[in-house]
Parts: sequence; C-alpha cells; structure tokens
Amino acid sequence: MSSANSPISPLRSDLDTYDDKNSDTESDTSTLEWDHEPFSTFQSRVHEFAHKSIWPETDPQHIIVERLRGGGFNRIIGLTRLNSDEDNSLETRYILRIPRLDSTQVENDVAALRFLERHTGIRVPKVITYDDTAHNGLESPFSVLTRIDGSDLCSSFPNFDHPTKKKVAHELGNIFRQMLATQSRTSGTLTILKGHGTTDTATYVRPFGCEDSRLSVLYSNSPNTEILLEQLKNNFQAQKAASPESILRRQFMDRFCTMAIELSQGGWFDDVPNCLTHFDFAPRNILVNPTTNSRNPVITAVLDWDNAGFAPMFMACTPPLWIWGWLDDEDEDERTANEEPATPEARELKRLFEEAAGEGYMRFSYQPAYRLARRLVQFAIDGRIRSNEDMNEADEMLQEWETIK
Repeated sequence: MSSANSPISPLRSDLDTYDDKNSDTESDTSTLEWDHEPFSTFQSRVHEFAHKSIWPETDPQHIIVERLRGGGFNRIIGLTRLNSDEDNSLETRYILRIPRLDSTQVENDVAALRFLERHTGIRVPKVITYDDTAHNGLESPFSVLTRIDGSDLCSSFPNFDHPTKKKVAHELGNIFRQMLATQSRTSGTLTILKGHGTTDTATYVRPFGCEDSRLSVLYSNSPNTEILLEQLKNNFQAQKAASPESILRRQFMDRFCTMAIELSQGGWFDDVPNCLTHFDFAPRNILVNPTTNSRNPVITAVLDWDNAGFAPMFMACTPPLWIWGWLDDEDEDERTANEEPATPEARELKRLFEEAAGEGYMRFSYQPAYRLARRLVQFAIDGRIRSNEDMNEADEMLQEWETIK
C-alpha cells in the first residue's frame, strides 16, 4: 500500500486533509486554483455564519475559525466553540465542508452519513447542519460535521504492533459485515431530495448516472427486484447511443454487453442482492486512534461517503489485501488476494478479518469472475471510456475474462 507520512488529523481522507504546517501554502494554492475567496476575507464571513447559524448564544470571541487544508473536491474549515465558565459550555469542534465544484456532493454525503447513523453501527461524522443551496451567509452549499480525532490508517497501519493490527482486522471485518447486511430493493446513490428542507431525514436512492433527483425512490430494504443483466445492458446501450462519433467506444460497449451476458449465463449474477457500498474503502479514508483500553475500538470513523450507494453485493467485497499483504511503495495486486500470506502474523490477520466479515464476503471476494465483474459494473456506474488509460484498463479486463470464462 503506497502511503505517505501524515500528521494526526481530526478529519482527513484523500479529499479532506489537515496539516497545520502546510495550511497557509495549501490555502493560497487552492484560492488560486479554484478561484475561491481568500481565507483572509472569507474567515470573517465564516465566523459570522458560525455565530448566527450554529452558536447564536455564544460570545463571538469564543468562536474560532481555522484554516485547514482541503482537497480536490471540498474546501475545509475548522470551527471551534471554546469552553466557557459563563454558560458552562464545553469545547465543541466541527468541520465545515464547502464543495468546490459539484453541489450534489452535499446532498449525497449528508444522505449517506444520516443513513449510516440510523441503520448501522459504523462510526461516521455526525451531520450538524447543511444547506444544498447557495441561499445562505456563505453563498455556497455546505455541510457542518462533527470533527473526529484520529490519524489516517494509511500512515498509521505500518507502524502498529501486531496486537493493534489484529484489532483493526477484526473491526474492519465487522464493518464489512454491516455493509453487506444493509440491503436495498434498488441500486443507486444515496441522496436527499432538494426542496424538502433540512429537517427531512428520509433517504432516497437515485439511479447511478442520473442527475435528476425526481427519479429517486424512497429507500426500502425489501428484497431486490432488479435484474442485473438488464440493468447493465441498458446502461451500456445508452452509453453507446451517446457516443455516435466514437467507433472504438461503441465497440467497447458491445464487448461489455457480451461479457455481462456471459457472466449471467455462468450463474455469477444469480441471487446477488444490493448492499451498502462505499466504493473507496481505502486506508486513507479510515481514522484510527489506538488506545491501551482493549474495550475501546481502534477505528474512530470511516470517511468519504460522498459516492456511497447500493450496488450488487460483490461490489462491496473487494478484498482489503493491505491488511495482510501491505506494500510500502506500491499498490497491492488484487489477483493475489487469496494466496497464502507469507508469515504466520499475516495469515492470522487474514483469518481474523474473514471470520468477522462473514460468509457473504467469502462468497463474493476472491473468485476471479467477481473481481472482473466489479470492474465491469464500475464501468457502468462511471459511464467512462474517455482516455487511453480507460481503454487499456477495459481491454485488459475483457482479455482476462476471455481466459477464465
């Protein structure tokens, strides 16, 4: 697992990072790159917003606005209300997230975090407030989340002792088990409906690739009624129709349809429910805070649920090979995920994770057909064959399928 050294972070992922030492540089760079209002002037508006909208009863001098380092999709600002003897209030810390480009990130992330809080035991930041419009003091969509202490697992895991790694393996397996057990009648992205107000806590599922929230359906955990093969064929045919000028792209869509048909004929799509899927369950999106108290969990939160949704169960079963096969300078090769680990310690980590993750994970994780099916469905969800890299990846997948079908 390729990783870089990172400082302890209250809320970090590949998109939302925090680094006191680099915050000035990062903020100046993002101001230029994203044409944002400079923090030096924006800070006062954020402070006024925090006082009026979050802590109206608090002395403004007890509200601190911090410049944090954001990422490619969100501007990140820290909000702190200091403890006060006057009203016996305790220090409270939040994160303000402002999308750089796509305002739908707010509704997707809020929907996912609220859903997880109500339907699972997975630890995630709590939504304090949000606005999916620009009709507010910030003049932008935003969300305010609780700020969680911890460091990212990507920088921490290689330095853990074996007992701590064992706890991480077991806890991650339990998170996988919970995601697989959280199922939906329909597939798609978790979202909320615009115009229903921030007090509406209902969760909706919007079809993948669809921007029209009116096509969203209310979440239901009743049995899946969708036919995966038909969904994939319809998706690829729609992508083909949208690219009349690209002969090569149209050929890929035909080949994708053929692969989907062959997977279905082989029984690989039989009895596959839709379950909760993160789509980027990587160490950089997991916060940890090791403790000497064995009753306290090591994992404090799983972050970056902006693209979460419900997908065929094998999509949530990508093996976290880094747990038992960590590589410092390169990404692990999923094709080797079920090979016997080289050391007794690594074998123990793999066993602990698999036992905690359960039978559903074992069914869908290691079979080459499901590994390739994950890539095929991801092409359908992303709707992408836009570059030579995409074409090379697609061709590699299709060629491997020809050798194993």
